[in-house]
Amino acid sequence: MSFVLAPHETPGAGLTRVIQEQVAKLSVECMEAVQDATAFAHKARVRCKRIRAALRLARPMMAAKAFRKDNMWWRDQARLLSDLRDAGARLEALETLRPFLAARIGTEMTRKLGELFEQQRQATDEAAAIGAFIEGMNKRSETLIPKLPAGSREDMTEALGDTYRMARIAMRDALKDEQPELLHEWRKQAKYHALQARLMRSYFPDLLDQRVAGVRDLAELLGEMQDIEVVAAGAEDWREGPRGFSDVLKARRTALVMGARAAGAALFAEKPKAWVGQLMPPVLAE
Repeated sequence: MSFVLAPHETPGAGLTRVIQEQVAKLSVECMEAVQDATAFAHKARVRCKRIRAALRLARPMMAAKAFRKDNMWWRDQARLLSDLRDAGARLEALETLRPFLAARIGTEMTRKLGELFEQQRQATDEAAAIGAFIEGMNKRSETLIPKLPAGSREDMTEALGDTYRMARIAMRDALKDEQPELLHEWRKQAKYHALQARLMRSYFPDLLDQRVAGVRDLAELLGEMQDIEVVAAGAEDWREGPRGFSDVLKARRTALVMGARAAGAALFAEKPKAWVGQLMPPVLAE
């Protein structure tokens, strides 16, 4: 099945199935990791994020200690691939920005920047990162799927409301100072909210179908901002870099922040309690 809960499933059974499916796909991808390490790092981190999004919906059904353990474990697993993913992300980000950069610093300088990023990617120890990730998966192979009770739709709706609240707070903080780490946090929280809305969209199609697309588009805007930061970080020691290169990146970043500000204002205008109240009867939303 796709990454969505079926109306006939209990919440606990649906979330268990979703996590099982993601773990099964990840296990297959681990066996094929050496074929394309960069692609594997991206896919594996996406799987980890999807599993954590499902775990956060399951949080009201789990013991606090069990939730913390599983959530932190999947976070740490994803971090094992951070350097490998960053090296590949620089090249991907450059491809996204290539038309913009080529028009401002020239095709030749953009090509040289690509060569620098490729050298950085080749210097990353792909085998060690992938080996550590797979070793972690193998050690916990028997306990990767949580044992969840049936749960209730109200439990999950409250959990969805929590990610709405966290994304809203992250947006407020990010737009106040526009610091890279705060914008990155906003993107993470927006993605968790988008994934959870996607999981629950069959329960509230009128409210969540359009929201899934809207928050995903916001996350992509914030992702482009992160591309700017990734390229800037990778080019810190670029001795051949043209004058004004950082100003070019800042100009693009400013335009993206303006777009994200407008999109975020539309998506997170309501206070969390009011937004959750649209999904649950008034008695349950109290």
